[in-house]
Amino acid sequence: MLNSLKIPLAFLITGICWVLFSDHLITYFTSLIGFTDKNLFRSLNDLVFVVIIAFVLYFEIKKHELKLFKSEEEYRHLFESNPNPMWIYNKQTLRFIKVNNAAIEKYGYNKNKFLRMTIKNIRPAEEHDRLTDYIKTQRHGIQQAGIWKHIKGNGEIFNVSIISHPVIFNEQCCELVMATDITELLDKETKLQRAYRKIKTANAALLRVSWSNSHELRKPLCSILGLINLMKESDDEQEKKEILRLLEECSLELDKVIRHNNERVTEIETQELN
Repeated sequence: MLNSLKIPLAFLITGICWVLFSDHLITYFTSLIGFTDKNLFRSLNDLVFVVIIAFVLYFEIKKHELKLFKSEEEYRHLFESNPNPMWIYNKQTLRFIKVNNAAIEKYGYNKNKFLRMTIKNIRPAEEHDRLTDYIKTQRHGIQQAGIWKHIKGNGEIFNVSIISHPVIFNEQCCELVMATDITELLDKETKLQRAYRKIKTANAALLRVSWSNSHELRKPLCSILGLINLMKESDDEQEKKEILRLLEECSLELDKVIRHNNERVTEIETQELN
């Protein structure tokens, strides 16, 4: 604000001082040289003032034009050299107005073809209705437009994250867009989620195996130990035969539990390998 007022204030102060003091100076100098036609000096005084003002304004304007040109060049360089695809499109026609080098390289369309296209042309047909609805609800300021599917020139579809901002470009209402390819990031996220589900499933299976080892194995094992003690103390052959039969049943039950747990462990190891 102060910088914009600096030049007008300087001219205002200079003009007031010139008006207030120039007439007195002319009267003083003409009286010294004995010149009676003061009007001629006053006309020359006004002419000199206008010429000085014109020259000063000219150089100030040129200086500001140079600053503006440098600023435009810097912004143009930032746009063109940005590693992310960027473009400007007309909000009425949806046609591309300007695209940067990264967009040309990423999407595989040359610049002339890009400028003949609309932003619908780089999206699959199933996203057109969503795009239309989004454009109707656009707001002012920087907008995180979310994740979209885009199409390259070779037909490849990939995922991008879009950030946009309304701008006035060539006296048109436009939108400045930056697109970031997040296909690889989404793939990694999907793999991490799949790995998490596998780990969760494996942990649940291991808990079941652990519970089986501490409960299901313990029952036949305790029965076997008890039957062995009974056999040691028994002198009756018939009773020993019955104990042996029971020992066989308990051993088979124990073997069944062990086999089942081994199958669970093998299944978990197979899932981890896949």
